[in-house]
Amino acid sequence: MDKNKKKELLKKYAQEQKKNFLHSLPFNTMLFQNLFDYLDDKLGEDGCGCDDTLKYTIKFLENNNLPKENSLDWMSENGGYCDCEVLANIEGKMDGM
Repeated sequence: MDKNKKKELLKKYAQEQKKNFLHSLPFNTMLFQNLFDYLDDKLGEDGCGCDDTLKYTIKFLENNNLPKENSLDWMSENGGYCDCEVLANIEGKMDGM
């Protein structure tokens, strides 16, 4: 396989991965950005930091009437096991989109 064909296939694969990821989101990207901002604020307050739970994520979901169980399952499947991992792993994936 020549270099150009390989690059084309890799690009197509990356685009398909992005499309699949975006279609899998439990709510829209604007709300995710709001979640990330909320977590940044909460985790930065008075040096509280993360307590290895999803308490702030859950609070955000509840406050915004978002599907809690579906969203938490999705976050777990995508590396968001606690509030700081939602920021590190999920925001990181979305930034690459």
